[in-house]
Amino acid sequence: MTLISFRARGEAESTEPNCQKKDAGVFHGGVFKLHECPAVHNFQSLDFSMHDGARDSSSAQSDATIRGTTEPVDVMRPMRQAFDRPWMGVAIIVLFAIVIFFPALRSPFISDDYLHASMVDGTFPGKRGIFDLYDFINDTDRAVLAERGMITWWADPHLEIRFFRPLASALRWGEHLLLGRNTFLLHLHSFAWWLATVLAARALFRRTLAPRATNLATFIFALAPCHVTPLAWLANREALMSLAFGTFALNAYVSYRERGAFRHGTAALVLFALALFSGEYALSFAGFVLAVEVALFRESFLRRPVGLVPFALPAIVYLGVRAALGYGSRGSGFYTDPLRDPIRFLSLMPRRFVTLLANAWMSLDYETLDSTAPAWLLFVLFAAGVPFVVTAMRRVVVTLDSPRQRWFAVFVIGSLLAVVPVMAVSPSPRVLGTTMLGVAPLVAMLLEHAWFVSEPKHDDRTLSGQITGLAAIVLGFAHLVHAPGASWLSARRTRQHAEDFITHAESLREQLVASSSTELVVVRAVVNSFYMPFAIDPLGRLPVRCRILSQTSHALVLRRGPRTLDIIVRPGDRVYSSGPDHLFRQDHGAFAVGDVATMPGVRMTILAVGPKGPRVVRYDFDWDLESESLTWLAENTDGFSVEEPLPIGFGKPYDL
Repeated sequence: MTLISFRARGEAESTEPNCQKKDAGVFHGGVFKLHECPAVHNFQSLDFSMHDGARDSSSAQSDATIRGTTEPVDVMRPMRQAFDRPWMGVAIIVLFAIVIFFPALRSPFISDDYLHASMVDGTFPGKRGIFDLYDFINDTDRAVLAERGMITWWADPHLEIRFFRPLASALRWGEHLLLGRNTFLLHLHSFAWWLATVLAARALFRRTLAPRATNLATFIFALAPCHVTPLAWLANREALMSLAFGTFALNAYVSYRERGAFRHGTAALVLFALALFSGEYALSFAGFVLAVEVALFRESFLRRPVGLVPFALPAIVYLGVRAALGYGSRGSGFYTDPLRDPIRFLSLMPRRFVTLLANAWMSLDYETLDSTAPAWLLFVLFAAGVPFVVTAMRRVVVTLDSPRQRWFAVFVIGSLLAVVPVMAVSPSPRVLGTTMLGVAPLVAMLLEHAWFVSEPKHDDRTLSGQITGLAAIVLGFAHLVHAPGASWLSARRTRQHAEDFITHAESLREQLVASSSTELVVVRAVVNSFYMPFAIDPLGRLPVRCRILSQTSHALVLRRGPRTLDIIVRPGDRVYSSGPDHLFRQDHGAFAVGDVATMPGVRMTILAVGPKGPRVVRYDFDWDLESESLTWLAENTDGFSVEEPLPIGFGKPYDL
């Protein structure tokens, strides 16, 4: 008879010291029996000794020794060891990020980037200073912008789009003077802010998560689609700046509340101030600050205001200065200022809240779920998704010790409340950076619970157990596989759109040089006409005027007279983009038949109104349409084409 005995070696969490090295089991007749030992489930390796029962023990020890591991995923040991080394995990994630976000880092200017360059170069119609690059439309120069054609005729007459981001503005101003239009170096600057954000997030996760869950959460957070646009779009870098400063501030804030050290409180106050003055995205950290106060600390009601000072004081100062200087938005469907228009903000809250949470938890790209998603789809996602996730997370939280349960509550409450401030803008993954600080560790806890158990478990065939396993598969795929892929595809798509825009601008520039005209009339625009005048000239110098007559996917243009034409769209559409979150207008029902609007040299009369707004408009010009001072254009998916005025009585359809 041959026996195999073995000894367990490794970490022993038991209070019995003899469990670290003792006979743990016997293999006899094809049956393996494990002796009882409180520490056996944590051993790292076993020494197997094969010996014949008839021999003496001394000769049996020399027969054979086999070393093996009890880790169920031992093939991953090199990767685990790499992640356990200081900064090695971050280095691996950075390598992934370079590949995934590389298209974004190679992207040219996008939309507002052209406006910023024009403001710094002094070619923007309104004067802007070092702290004013995010002051796009205000009362002072609205008329000038309308005169030049930057603001369309259907825009709200009181339209304002002004963001108080002085630190981000100053940084963009300085780097433009230093680096000009070297977009790769400018994007590397953005990538440095992304790296700072990842390091701050990892420090936060390490406060409560086990090493493996920390690595998972860092991976999920670092490669989430929410970072694509802030990396590709230089004007949106303030999202990364606010996120980096805010996450470091949250770490300092927790240390301050745990230890009461003045230096930690001061650091939190300064960092929160930097985050807020980088951009209003930092207001989302109010959710995490409140979550920390509610879940981590049990203090009297009177002492809590003292603890809130490091965030509350800079937030009050920021909002006060913002209000005093008149910053905010008005009249835009894309931006809804909750302080100026609280009723509309509350009316949009349910739709935007569900849309943003679905994007965060399913790690969607920038086109799957947006403001145009049907209400029934959002209802189904909410009604099915919430019980599904809650059931799985309840299974996780009961296995945690008390400190981790409190941090679990911080991540849940913080991620939900962080959504509220960013509901002021049309829903998009780019505003979810702060929310992902909570979603990433929650998903990591679920995956560690479901996939990486430290001891064998009986097959759980309860309904909640099956739901938990399914949730781990779905969310694991969404965040570990789909999210990096979606980030890469979104980055590549963003770069391609930006490059196509430049190609169209260069083609249009050549045609305009041939015609030597400086007044443009765009019969049908798509999305790029607002920024195209700044891209036509390499220095951002605008044409004398640029008039956009319509912005829709389908338009029928009819020439009614020497100076008159009509534009007709389908009954369920309107002459400008039909999405609910239009940049220039929110009150689409304000138009009525017979209403008249004007822009330099043109008078518009509403002839018919559909359920979404004006659908038949007459344009009366102050001169003949064949005037040599005009260049007629039409935009489609292939760019801009130079058009000739139609003969009187003729029409032409424009379709995408």
